[in-house]
Amino acid sequence: MMLRRGLHATRLKRLRAGLASSGLKGVVVVPGPNMRYLTGGTSLMLERPFMLLIPLAGESQLVAPVLESGPYRNAPFPLGIHAWTDSEGPGEAVREAAKRAGAEGQWGVEGRAPFQYTNKLAKECPLRFADAEPILQGLRESKDDYEVELLKKSAQALSRAFSEFPGLIKEGATELELARAMADAIYVQGAEKVDDVLVQAGQMAADPHHLPSARKVRRGESIVVDVGSTYDGYYADITRTFCIGRSPSVEKVYSKVLEAQEAAAAASRAGARVGEVDAAARGVLEGAGLGRYFFHRTGHGLGLEIHEAPYIVGGGDEFLGSHMCFTIEPGAYIRGRLGVRIEDDILIEGGKGVQITEVPKEFGWWS
Repeated sequence: MMLRRGLHATRLKRLRAGLASSGLKGVVVVPGPNMRYLTGGTSLMLERPFMLLIPLAGESQLVAPVLESGPYRNAPFPLGIHAWTDSEGPGEAVREAAKRAGAEGQWGVEGRAPFQYTNKLAKECPLRFADAEPILQGLRESKDDYEVELLKKSAQALSRAFSEFPGLIKEGATELELARAMADAIYVQGAEKVDDVLVQAGQMAADPHHLPSARKVRRGESIVVDVGSTYDGYYADITRTFCIGRSPSVEKVYSKVLEAQEAAAAASRAGARVGEVDAAARGVLEGAGLGRYFFHRTGHGLGLEIHEAPYIVGGGDEFLGSHMCFTIEPGAYIRGRLGVRIEDDILIEGGKGVQITEVPKEFGWWS
């Protein structure tokens, strides 16, 4: 669905202000989160050149394969559409779009743009390309009211699904079996899309990006479940660590990871540096002798991408601001033994960090 005219105009104005302050005469955007943010359109990025050219002033121009152009013809804002067929090829469409957009001089281009797209454009007009990622990420990291509503609905849907996971986790089930059952539960709760459901049991939980396997879960080991899903395009991301039965070793690590997570959440507020939030989590784990087992950042932004600005990283100087949304997810990963991670989604609202995911966290809540 295309954006309302008012919302589109506000986002476009902010984008152009960013381009102008960077000395850029326009930007090239391709299918994905940035095009969805600026137009509301959702399209696949395949091998066929498909680009939105947004100049500093005047009408934006879209180069699109005919089979992808339909939804954009109903855009509630001025948009020149240059559709092309496979038999024609994109050459004439690219030339005409570039001419109407006044594509010359230095333009920004988003980082995910394929070379075969930008190379076609560069052959048709005298362009010099610059990295537009800082502008585009900065544009999207403070959410508007419309986005905040969708982020909260996404968090609620994934939270409801997580409340059902304890009933799915059975001794002897494989990681893959659990991942499939959990994905089904998330869709039932209203998710639009479910990314990989990471189920990591026992020593596999010490690898934060281990993909589910045929390994069976066992009593007394940590079972990390990490899921990202969307509601109307906007992500929620939750991790919980479970354990079948009791395990003093798992519980000891779990208690410190939980303390670290709560410390970082408490440090999340408008005006805080991202490095301060990371330090709050890291300090707890270092004090408990677990610092060397926490080897990733404390969190990442959420929105139309599951990883976007702001990044909650050690030493980071960026300030948190109103309506930024991000994860807090410290962990401890002891090679060959166990892993523990606890993750929730935080929104800066009213100057404070507000947790918008709602899943219990105390050890044993799943029993």
